[in-house]
Amino acid sequence: MTSPPNGQTYRVVTLGCKANLYDSRRLAEALESLGYREAREGEPPDVCLLNTCTVTATADRKSRQWATRLVRENPGARVFVTGCYASAAPEHLRAAADVAGVYGRGEWDALLRAVHGGSCDAGPQLLDGDFGIRSFGGRARAFLKIQEGCDAFCSYCILPFVRGEPRSHPLAGVRAEAERLAAAGFAEIVLTGIHLGLYGRDLDASPTVADAVLAVAETPGVERVRLSSIEAREVTEDLLDAMRHPAVCPHLHLPLQSGDADVLRRMNRPYTPEQFLGVVDLARERLDRPAITADVMVGFPGEAEEQFQNTLAVCRRARFSRMHVFPFSPRPGTAAADMPDRVAPEVVHDRSGRARDLGREMAIKWAGSFVGRTVRVLFERRTRSGLLAGYTDRYVRLTAPGGDALIGHAARLRCLGREGTMLTGRLGPGQ
Repeated sequence: MTSPPNGQTYRVVTLGCKANLYDSRRLAEALESLGYREAREGEPPDVCLLNTCTVTATADRKSRQWATRLVRENPGARVFVTGCYASAAPEHLRAAADVAGVYGRGEWDALLRAVHGGSCDAGPQLLDGDFGIRSFGGRARAFLKIQEGCDAFCSYCILPFVRGEPRSHPLAGVRAEAERLAAAGFAEIVLTGIHLGLYGRDLDASPTVADAVLAVAETPGVERVRLSSIEAREVTEDLLDAMRHPAVCPHLHLPLQSGDADVLRRMNRPYTPEQFLGVVDLARERLDRPAITADVMVGFPGEAEEQFQNTLAVCRRARFSRMHVFPFSPRPGTAAADMPDRVAPEVVHDRSGRARDLGREMAIKWAGSFVGRTVRVLFERRTRSGLLAGYTDRYVRLTAPGGDALIGHAARLRCLGREGTMLTGRLGPGQ
């Protein structure tokens, strides 16, 4: 392959989920294999890649705004757009900004050839498959995507249309990638996917998420393993057993979406509120004080006040340690986009606020339960006030004084107090 002109630089901007961050790293490593280097802070890039998100209308709007911004702020650069929104609505992005090209998720080889001026060899693919990175930039934790795609077709979700059918990273590849990331100095590895619980169903030996968790947890150099979002119905006893490994964070992020049976049915979510709560109870029975976080959608078409109250009741019963609340967003091409009885915007806004208030109330109570206890924290950065900041294994943010040598490493410390939903702490002697 032809090398780029001397000093060609790139910048990648990522919107959306952990899987997108992983995908951006794959694209960055592909550019580096072609001879490009990442632009330093303040250095104008020659090429900008925007990896977009389309999970909500707000994500679409941010994607268009970022495309316009990158063109405006980098007049000497060629700006290319990819990702989920580029797959779903490429014409909208072309209309929004004068970019050099828009390429969907299945067009990454064409994207890289366009970036490289068409000078790449036309033979082998530049990006083979959906998986495989060597490092993760300047982060204390690395994301390892073990699964791609979804075939659940929840009535509100566009991802099956833009991410495709489920595919899994072979277990040997998961192990090898974890070894590379550990060798690169990443203390925590977060296993992620579009529908994580489907991991392995398309592979010959049918490995499970539990197998992947243990494979990474047992990798030398890995101090912590964390799961990203997983459906409650896919939390098995084997997975909970695997999560008892000392390197695995006792933290489950379970998308609830609604606590009303009728709304869940219209969402095409195959569980009842009672079944969801049963999984929460099982997790608390099997794990030591696990963090249970959740996604909650408000304002789904036809949602009545009583049904919203049912959702709040389930949230209280589940005692979530953190809630991600978001309003329903109609996605063209999905079943819910054409459903009648759209909830009025002011009602959605009010319900979102009430759900977030409950989430904050529970998060404050959860954080407060650690005051006076010893916890394990992975320090990721230094705050503007000079304190170290990171997350406990049970996903509470904590700050403490300490030296730079602790950044990127896990340490045990005592929680001294709570400030809002965050903790303050003190390191022990010798740390």
